[in-house]
Amino acid sequence: MLLLAVVMIAAVLLGLDYLSFRTGMADRLAQRPAAEALGEALGEADEPVAAAIVRATELQFNRTRRASGLPGIEDLAFELQTRDGRRVYASAALQGQVSLTPLQARQEVIQLRGRGYWPWLHETARWRVILLEPVVQDSLVLRWLGGGLLPSLLVAIPLLMLPLWWAVRTGLAPLRRLVSALAQRDAAALTPLKLDLRHAELQPIVGAIDGLLARARQHLEHERALTHNTAHELRTPLAVVAAQAHALATAPDAAAAEAARQGIERGVQRTSHLVEQMLTLAGLESPGAPRATEAIDLVALCRQHLIDLTPLADARGIEMALVSPEDCRATVVVSALHSILDNLLRNALNHCPPGSQMELHLTREDGQFRLEVQDNGPGMPAEERARAFERFFRGQGAGPGSGLGLAIVNEAARLLGARVSLADRDGGPGLRVTVEWRNG
Repeated sequence: MLLLAVVMIAAVLLGLDYLSFRTGMADRLAQRPAAEALGEALGEADEPVAAAIVRATELQFNRTRRASGLPGIEDLAFELQTRDGRRVYASAALQGQVSLTPLQARQEVIQLRGRGYWPWLHETARWRVILLEPVVQDSLVLRWLGGGLLPSLLVAIPLLMLPLWWAVRTGLAPLRRLVSALAQRDAAALTPLKLDLRHAELQPIVGAIDGLLARARQHLEHERALTHNTAHELRTPLAVVAAQAHALATAPDAAAAEAARQGIERGVQRTSHLVEQMLTLAGLESPGAPRATEAIDLVALCRQHLIDLTPLADARGIEMALVSPEDCRATVVVSALHSILDNLLRNALNHCPPGSQMELHLTREDGQFRLEVQDNGPGMPAEERARAFERFFRGQGAGPGSGLGLAIVNEAARLLGARVSLADRDGGPGLRVTVEWRNG
């Protein structure tokens, strides 16, 4: 970037020098004083002396131009005339050409033998002095100007690089300490870095890394708790299966064997349900899982879930009802909505006593959708609702289950862009679970 800046500066300086050169040539800043000085030197000299003066001046000027070392520079040409236009002297480049007229000498550029010249005319009481300078091509001008600028740049670049190198090296030293501290840390160490970096630009980096370590530490603790709770929840049904298997193997009669077989089946079902819920929760929490949306009829979806759970409701003597409009279409993540409905309805059926009532309400208003599951069961104390969405949390009066249902509902609602809330049932004891979202 520094070299790019130097190149840009050089380009700007070169451009300014070029404009200055072109302005000088347009104003004849070099030709005018030379022609005027020559005219004063001629004075009242006779013609041979005047011709000798012009010849000497030409030799001196062109020798000086060649000594400048500019590549491609060409000689000036002079013509001396009397006031009546009679030629007294002409440079070699003008030999064989007719004398220039004042009109030609006042043009911007004149062409002689296919070569362009910038002319300048100066007249005294006795003489006409015409000075001709060869037109310089732009490429040659830029070559001259660049050649004069290059040595300065070659000196300036190292002088710029040295302090910049020192500033960068000093400025990045804290960052190197940070990299070294990270490289030397054990992979299992999630404690804060506790690095004191004096540069204000680097302090947010350390803060962000410490924040990331804190979140990783919290996530690890969360996963450890999940592993512990999962092992605890699996231990009970597996112990039941083991006990019933022993009972089946030592059953004294067919009735005892059938009871043991039924116990094994219940234990396997509970274990299978727990594993299924864990897989569902893991799928919902996975950040890379596909989340395709689909336009569906929410009424038909709710009705199908109630139909699927009718055998379980009949077995427990629980009455179910759907309160909804005739049609309610929305574009949603269908898998997330399936998880919400299945877990909310099953929770209500599992935790309500026989003879209870459960209602599923679906409403839509100004693009806002609301699902409510209400039951007249035991409900949930207000002090337990804050932890209700934690994995494996089960309240004091909870019925059968693993404590994963509401955690699944919460994760599915997050994918749906919805908000879940718990409250008392309207008009009596029981629980009301509300899921609200806006159709995207």
